[in-house]
Amino acid sequence: MVSSASCGSDGGSGDSAANTHVGPVSFELPEGIQEAYRDAEREGGWVAEYVDNEESAGAFIGVWRFRETPPSASAAATEMAVQVRASGTHPGISTSEGGDVDIPGAEDASIVNFTLEDSAENISGRWWMLVDPEEDVAVTVEYYGSDVTEEDLDRFQESLTLDSEQSW
Repeated sequence: MVSSASCGSDGGSGDSAANTHVGPVSFELPEGIQEAYRDAEREGGWVAEYVDNEESAGAFIGVWRFRETPPSASAAATEMAVQVRASGTHPGISTSEGGDVDIPGAEDASIVNFTLEDSAENISGRWWMLVDPEEDVAVTVEYYGSDVTEEDLDRFQESLTLDSEQSW
């Protein structure tokens, strides 16, 4: 069990959702998903990762910190797709713009839905680009997996917030 001090959760037992903070972004960590990696001091890239099982692609949540703040959520989406394709972490990724979304605290937010076509499993998910250019904050939160449903994505989205005053 990961302690609440190390994962930023409310110390839940794993039987219910736990509120998790990574720098300026917070969300409810779905049941059964736990921290696998955290380096919030990292200047860019994946700063936190959460998985349901390190052996499968059942469910994965990641937080991406932009090295430089894009001017808008749509620019962040374009940059995110370029970075992910270049890194090779999402082989065969196919993206589709999901449009603007209202996320508490974000001046500008949009979603991108995606599938991983080169995967043996049916893997789909969503990115949320949260941008506050005045405060120089830009974050992408990713949630995907073979066990992740559209309802899971919508429920997760309802828990997302951005507090630009919070530091990394």
